[in-house]
Amino acid sequence: MSISRVARSGATIGFCAAVTLGLSGRDGLAQTNDVSLAPDMPADVIAGNPIGNYEDYNIYSWLSFVALNWPVGENGQPDVNSIIGQNGDNSTVWETWMEDYQILVEDGEVPPTWQAPRAVPPVCGNTKAQSGPSRTIRHVSSKTGAVVSLTNQADAGPLIDQNGNYVRYEILFNEIMYNYIVQNKLYTLAGLSDISEINFPAGASPFGNEGATEVKASWKILGKGDDPSRFHVATSYVYDQAENTCASEMLGLVGFHIATKTNSAPQWIWSTFEHIDNAPDKGNLNTNKHYSFYSSGCLDNGSTCKANQLPEMPWNPTQSGQTPVQVVREAQINGTTTRINAHFQGALKAVNPHSVWGNYILVGTQYPQKPSDPTDPQGRPFPPYLANTTMETFLQGEVPTSSSSCIGCHSGATASNSGKPTDFTFILSRVTAKD
Repeated sequence: MSISRVARSGATIGFCAAVTLGLSGRDGLAQTNDVSLAPDMPADVIAGNPIGNYEDYNIYSWLSFVALNWPVGENGQPDVNSIIGQNGDNSTVWETWMEDYQILVEDGEVPPTWQAPRAVPPVCGNTKAQSGPSRTIRHVSSKTGAVVSLTNQADAGPLIDQNGNYVRYEILFNEIMYNYIVQNKLYTLAGLSDISEINFPAGASPFGNEGATEVKASWKILGKGDDPSRFHVATSYVYDQAENTCASEMLGLVGFHIATKTNSAPQWIWSTFEHIDNAPDKGNLNTNKHYSFYSSGCLDNGSTCKANQLPEMPWNPTQSGQTPVQVVREAQINGTTTRINAHFQGALKAVNPHSVWGNYILVGTQYPQKPSDPTDPQGRPFPPYLANTTMETFLQGEVPTSSSSCIGCHSGATASNSGKPTDFTFILSRVTAKD
């Protein structure tokens, strides 16, 4: 395996050598001597964009997941004196990043400086919190239907868990991406018009700094039947801007997208993770397991119980007799990805058998096989389809134009006032659509 990694704050590539993994070719995994849990964000994969083989990219995804979820220290940097999951759960690096609503400011306003304190909406100040919310999930609503909102998935509607609650979504950016937007004033119509080409910084290959990185997270309210010790948990204010309501909730992380621009992948590398208790595979409906989004008691005897169907609307969490979304994973996770998952989960559990991070799995990684293909500006994405059951619930499958493809979807992101490509991020297309 060939992966460039960035050492920061004295951390070394061999950090946490006690949980180093030996990934041998006999497993069908990428050839490498060791892959260790470390706080360093990988800069790029330098495997030469292999055709039909994403082993190196899957390992890159896991290294990114570990680095982003590393315990956070001062100034949002990883705490190199701690190890991910050593105390079971931990605050994370990515949760200190800036959120989309901090970029989508009102006309005439300027985004705050990096990691400026987040203002709590006034309505949340009237909410009596039991344990002191550590953050606010405040996704800006949008008039653009193709963009995810606080509760709605892209090009779809809401996901309802088995307790009848909405899944909540948020989007955050690393400092490199945030600074590029602010410095070029891409949060304004004038900035979008003035820039000749939107081209976010890419992770250097073979060695150098990490590139622009965007994270999308999905959260569920932990309630009946849920074991908080199995999830990464954040007690948060959940603020609905459209309704001007706020509630203090204990949330569990159920889905995690990572999109990173690198030199080898100008169409970005797309990594997606899920909690192992989300939903069963279509061909393995385990009736003895508690899932967040599937119930064996909901038989397929009518439209309300069919798998991966939009819920009845309008949805009211306080109303009885409604049927939550019955989620099933349409495409089984690739066997090689499953083996890589087992290696990293084993390493995380070796740190602490109760580490919540060992309860997450990589669903897959999409990357461009031929990024400079003159006949395909998407770079021949592989695999062609990739879906997270909590973020693309209703777009799963392998049907052209109607199934989920990260690169395929984001290649259509433009500045809506001019049709100018926004380099595979929809955040800038929302500048003209923000309420």
